[in-house]
Amino acid sequence: MTELEKLQRAKSYIDKLANGIDPITDDVLDNDSALNNVRLSRCFFYVSDVLRRVIENGGEVQKKSRTQAGLPPFELPLEKREQIEIVDETMIRHMTERINGLVDLDTVKKLKETAFTAWLMEKGFLAEDIINGKKKKRPTEAGRQLGICTQQKEGQWGPYTATLYDQNAQRFLIDNLDDVIAISNGERSAAEE
Repeated sequence: MTELEKLQRAKSYIDKLANGIDPITDDVLDNDSALNNVRLSRCFFYVSDVLRRVIENGGEVQKKSRTQAGLPPFELPLEKREQIEIVDETMIRHMTERINGLVDLDTVKKLKETAFTAWLMEKGFLAEDIINGKKKKRPTEAGRQLGICTQQKEGQWGPYTATLYDQNAQRFLIDNLDDVIAISNGERSAAEE
């Protein structure tokens, strides 16, 4: 197992702990468990974000001074696509991080998570609502049937609504990755067919 894979596994454990799930058994932690304490959960979310940045930086603690400008567009060969980890439930940000972790971001532009949401909105799986004056993307009925749901979570800065993608939805996105990559690379807009 490479160091980057170890970091990704550690992050997945921390993500589960932050969401009140035992990372070994996948059981929901009891409400009175010390690991399910709100303050610890906020700490886990913070550590998860730090690990995300380290993973995005290729396992380096200090951010390299690099610019995405001038790099070739994102691409992911078929053999790498088979390595995309499918988990029980994930946020699109985490799925994008796992995909970007499979390439050298010093040699290609990174895949943008907004490309996934733009494509899902184009296809009618997500819709945009205004909630408390902010734009929020929510699953449509078609999205819920695909395996997209929302769930209230407690984050570092308080409660929030997470949009989660089950294994079926993740496989669907991987099957349609070429369209998402085209949007991310600016080769087409989400509205183009």
